[in-house]
Amino acid sequence: METTETTEDLGRRVRDLIGRMSPLGERTAESHHDVMNDLGYDSVAIVELALVLESEFDLRPIDDEQAFDVVTVGDVEQLVRRLSAAGA
Repeated sequence: METTETTEDLGRRVRDLIGRMSPLGERTAESHHDVMNDLGYDSVAIVELALVLESEFDLRPIDDEQAFDVVTVGDVEQLVRRLSAAGA
């Protein structure tokens, strides 16, 4: 049985995950936060985040270009929404 997740719920889950995985220690991640400058992610941490997002949200693989195009937490939320919809 499939459960329908709202856009708001999906965004909250993405923000929570990003905040928990912050290299600076657990943080509250908001959509406007810059992933690198505000939350301390570097290229390795972004790749790790992409792998966790793929697993957590059952996404097709996120390629490097998609992963490194994200600047804000909101960008990550949009990417997950887009890839979730593509796989549906």
